[in-house]
Amino acid sequence: MQNKGETGNVLDSIGELVAMCERDGFIAKYYVDEPKDKVDRTIQDLQTYTQTLVTEEANLGNMIEASLKRIEADRERESQVDADDIDDDLEEQMFSGDAKKVLLDEDYQEFEEFEEEEAAADERALEELIGGRK
Repeated sequence: MQNKGETGNVLDSIGELVAMCERDGFIAKYYVDEPKDKVDRTIQDLQTYTQTLVTEEANLGNMIEASLKRIEADRERESQVDADDIDDDLEEQMFSGDAKKVLLDEDYQEFEEFEEEEAAADERALEELIGGRK
């Protein structure tokens, strides 16, 4: 500052700086095009890459569509494989051990009797409800 003081272009105090800001009405902003640190450099690289990707890659839309179709096909194959595994597991459970037992006529007759008992119980409950309202 002492060397520049001879030319008269130097502010010697904070008071002169405040006076200049009040007189000019603003503080001049200085922009630097160069990145200041690694984060700025990374942001600049990403912006450049994105711009290059969008402007110079002519087949980008087709690549995205093909990737989405491949992803969907993979999901369908996985769901099909999962469904096949479930079917195999159910089949094993159905036909293993006691599940191999065949239904007999007595089983059907027992089920019919059960249905009749349930129907009679439903009728009794309905009569109680209707009788209670009168």
